[in-house]
Amino acid sequence: VTDAAVRGYFRHEGHRTVISQRALQAHADPWLGWTELGGAGQLVAEVSPYAVDLDWSDIDDPAEIAATVADLGRATATMHAAADDSSGHSLVPFSTERAIDAAIGADGEGFAELLVDFAHSYGARARADHQIFVDLFRNDRIPGLQGPAGPSTVSL
Repeated sequence: VTDAAVRGYFRHEGHRTVISQRALQAHADPWLGWTELGGAGQLVAEVSPYAVDLDWSDIDDPAEIAATVADLGRATATMHAAADDSSGHSLVPFSTERAIDAAIGADGEGFAELLVDFAHSYGARARADHQIFVDLFRNDRIPGLQGPAGPSTVSL
């Protein structure tokens, strides 16, 4: 951290990490903390027994997909809300909530249309990029993916 005011706000890197995580996570580890060992700041955190990835293999029904996406949307919104005005930290005098509200203004309907258009455009770009990747991969045109046994045998 090069800014003197920001650097002076934190006791050490452990303190900086804890404050940052609490500001950015809606449900930060309640045991998250810091200490000093040999004069060096340290982060203290519990290793989560829940640190596993989601299993998507059984989600194939449109209703299940919709419910999962809704849950993930709420989780994402909750995580982003951790950085809102009520996060309780004065180090960064900027309100994401107010900036977004000011940008949208009274045009909520226009904002919704903008999001839908962006989503469709982004989805089309992602599908086109995937097709380009598959074509390059299947035709062994990606450097570095050909091992000693010859072209890759992975199918897409």
